[in-house]
Amino acid sequence: MRSDIHIQTKYEPIRFVLFSADLPPANAAAARPAPLKGFLTSPEWHTGGYTDPQYYDDPESTMEFYYIGLSDVMTGMANFPGFDTVVDPRIAASASRGKHSILRFYMDYPQPAGSYVSHTPQFLIDDYNLTMTPWSSVDLNAVGSSPDYSDENLKTALNNFVAALGDRYDGDERIGFIQVGLLGFWGEWHTWTEDSATHSWIPDATKMELIDAFDAAFQTTQVQIRYPHWYAVGANQRQGFGLHDDSFAHSTIDEGVYGAPMSWFFWSQVQATAATDFWMSGAMGGEVRPELQATIFDDNYAAGTQYKQDFGMCADTTHATYMLNYHAFGTSYTGNALVSARAASDQMGYAFRLAEVSVAEGSVGDTVDITATVIQDGIAPFYYDLSIGLACPEGFSVTVGGVDGIVSEGSTASFTFTAVPATSTCLSSLDFSLSSSYALAGAPVKFAQGVSGGTVVEVSLPLPPGSPPSTSPTPSPTTTPVATQAKYICSKNMPLPTTICVEGSLAGGDCANENENNGCQKGGKRCWWNPACLGGDNPPPITPSPTPSTGGCPVCAPTGQPCCGTCIDSGKPSRRGCSA
Repeated sequence: MRSDIHIQTKYEPIRFVLFSADLPPANAAAARPAPLKGFLTSPEWHTGGYTDPQYYDDPESTMEFYYIGLSDVMTGMANFPGFDTVVDPRIAASASRGKHSILRFYMDYPQPAGSYVSHTPQFLIDDYNLTMTPWSSVDLNAVGSSPDYSDENLKTALNNFVAALGDRYDGDERIGFIQVGLLGFWGEWHTWTEDSATHSWIPDATKMELIDAFDAAFQTTQVQIRYPHWYAVGANQRQGFGLHDDSFAHSTIDEGVYGAPMSWFFWSQVQATAATDFWMSGAMGGEVRPELQATIFDDNYAAGTQYKQDFGMCADTTHATYMLNYHAFGTSYTGNALVSARAASDQMGYAFRLAEVSVAEGSVGDTVDITATVIQDGIAPFYYDLSIGLACPEGFSVTVGGVDGIVSEGSTASFTFTAVPATSTCLSSLDFSLSSSYALAGAPVKFAQGVSGGTVVEVSLPLPPGSPPSTSPTPSPTTTPVATQAKYICSKNMPLPTTICVEGSLAGGDCANENENNGCQKGGKRCWWNPACLGGDNPPPITPSPTPSTGGCPVCAPTGQPCCGTCIDSGKPSRRGCSA
């Protein structure tokens, strides 16, 4: 039996609880478009570029990705004109569309022969004699030119750049995530070609210096690295450091269908680094492997075969928050594939829901305290500040922080709002909402619950009964003592004590245990008791007729609710207390 749910006795505050079954149901679509999660694309992969991108937006995206060459930003050891001319215009344009930016900077972006452009800052070559090594790969059908990643001047330049980047953009609510990038092909921290001599071009010491630089520069904005490195995750987990897998659902998890352990797969490396809990403090992102994007949500997609992994399984395993998916926005899915893509986008990241709402008499006169319990239905946290708010028409509006602390799927936290006006106007129209300083204008964080298209979850609670008797009650007439007896009603919600006495049955028999299901059939009903009903030959108490309140509706006596229609007196309070 739940000890926190009880019938009011002489001096106890009453407590009324709405459980999950009584609240609006879970509905992932109600949270759309959900900030800082789901599928996304880069505006610069589509017509119109970052200023006016023309792409499909179904599944709805709330982020946009930008590759930016380091040479486009940095022209000297302490000169970064590209912050004003390249970075700011892009993140401002995305924010104007209600979308956060994800940034990755690079120096060596492989391209077919004849179209390659190096993005290693030229001043390092001209003024500091940085060695560049041209390369080509048949497997990649590309060429490039890698800087000497052990060069001290290059490392100094990278440290200076990261410090300036953090000084300017750490905590900028327009930026969702920054991928560490910079090193290797595409900024992915590898230089793999069919020639094994290229594999060791990036010294581990350079990677570690870059990790230290980002850790020092970013205290708020989340950062991510391409592969799990022992210096950043696992036993040395840095706060706010996550990962991104750019071959997602291709070589993410080892399902055991390859004939041998796949130690180079993404999650195998995470396990080897003892970093499987990295997602609790740093987000998981990446890109659906490009050659899988068009078919991964088709009905005949061969999920579970070699290099065709199940998206949902990969997302659950890695606790993914977002994924690049050009096909979703460039060509678009249709039919069942579109339905599946929407569900996959919803699956990623956080999903919060009100699991319970309770009310108790407040310590301040004519007020109540309302406690909301929030459950995490998602597979990853919300990585920035997140608060829950409660408002009602009486002008009450309070926000309580800490929802971002609900990390794991199925975990809960409770938030109490005190001194809420104990009026029918307020309690019959309670609006719960989520808010974050990282939410952009027109793109709020919402509960994954209730109707789609709204921004709040609406809840109605009954009025509390009259105040307890004073400490010096008027002496009762000297008459024969009044006998009392226990009665009960079967109901999902707790009825008022007077309702139990008027319409209830004698406790015992089928309903022998207070607040349990005995004899109450199905549907989540419980036996609600009132042990102090008049008994013996005494008639049941007479309920006074509803009396209108000034400027309002009468009160429905059996439910204690304001009622402007036909009073519902079935013994269990409705949300409004009356029918139309």
